[in-house]
Amino acid sequence: MHTFYARLQKKQVKTLYKNMVSLGVLQVANYLIPFLVLPIISRVLGPSLFGSISYAQNIVTYLTLLINYGFEYSATRQISIARDDKKKTDAIFWSVIVAKTALLGISFLILAILPVWMPRVACDPQLYIYTALMNIGIVFFPTWYLQGMQQMDKMAWANFFTKLLGAVLVLYFVREASAYRLYPLLMSLAGIVIGIGAMVYVIRHFGISRPSLTRETMREVMQAGAPIFLNNLFIAFYTTANMTILGFYVADDVIGYFSGAQRLIQALNMVVVLPVSMAAYPEISRRFAASKQEGVRMLKRVLVWAGGAAAVVSVLTCLCAPLIIRIMYGAGFTPSVALLRWLSPIPFLVMVATLLTVQGLYGMGLQKWAPWVGLTLAICCVGMNLLLLPRIGVTGVCISWIAAEVLECVLVGTILLTRGKRVCSI
Repeated sequence: MHTFYARLQKKQVKTLYKNMVSLGVLQVANYLIPFLVLPIISRVLGPSLFGSISYAQNIVTYLTLLINYGFEYSATRQISIARDDKKKTDAIFWSVIVAKTALLGISFLILAILPVWMPRVACDPQLYIYTALMNIGIVFFPTWYLQGMQQMDKMAWANFFTKLLGAVLVLYFVREASAYRLYPLLMSLAGIVIGIGAMVYVIRHFGISRPSLTRETMREVMQAGAPIFLNNLFIAFYTTANMTILGFYVADDVIGYFSGAQRLIQALNMVVVLPVSMAAYPEISRRFAASKQEGVRMLKRVLVWAGGAAAVVSVLTCLCAPLIIRIMYGAGFTPSVALLRWLSPIPFLVMVATLLTVQGLYGMGLQKWAPWVGLTLAICCVGMNLLLLPRIGVTGVCISWIAAEVLECVLVGTILLTRGKRVCSI
């Protein structure tokens, strides 16, 4: 009996490690490959056009947030728990696809009316449309389903080679500044191809039946995603909103300098932080469902080694900032060095905050607190941006972001220490 459980635990650890590696490959495809195109693209476009594209991507991020609606965690958890009930997982699959498709339609309606309030969008609507096309691929790529099933390896590699092809096309066609709109268009088309391909693969591989939707299932998936969506929306106000607000105060070239540093930090978050969080989430969810104490023990182990690794990444980023900026963007982006150093603590803070929030709060069933934490952080960060930006410029954006991440760690840690003990004692 002891040997059986030892083998079972070893298999679970092996599966977790395999999924973490696969998610790492997936994030390399989604974020690092497009990011590695930047050394050439930034030199072709220059800080001003680079800033224009970055601002368009910033605005489209809000639409992506609406379409995802928290399904990347809520639907993953539902699939993970109901993994052995095929009828249930099929119903969840189609409910999420239908919901995301409807939200995609709403997102394009929002994009259509944005020029009324945002002159930047009105000046170049084609750029924003090309950038927003990426959301079609996001709708159809069922990453959340594969995460819940803990079978990410095949799709991760398929995504890797597809995005690699997209990067090659960008480098081939975007050789002068006048072709800048092709950059987001080609990346969006690559995402659409892999999204549709992934959906076809999942339907065939898992034998997902034709849609048989019920109001009960639709209500269930929407209600499960609602608190996470609200929390993600509030999080956007202290991450994505930084650049949005910046666009009302500074010119495109300054946005380009900030975007250069921000993209480096986001790439680190996506490649270092997100794979750990997304791979560990299904297993920690199952541990918490079986035993709150066992879930807490696993959370602590992941927090120690993942937080330590992220701290090393943050320190190296600060020390190597001049070299990184010179290699990635060239001499024209020298102002980005100071901004990158300001933002270097972010990977460590995001790793700790993500594990405490996603793994801790959601795992313990305390997700009702997440929107309140996010609202507090949003008010704090937006307020600091509006206060500091007119006085100290773009540095104020960096300070506001760091302050919000520190505050998230403190607030969520306090909730886990107080409410979490009560949950574990039940």
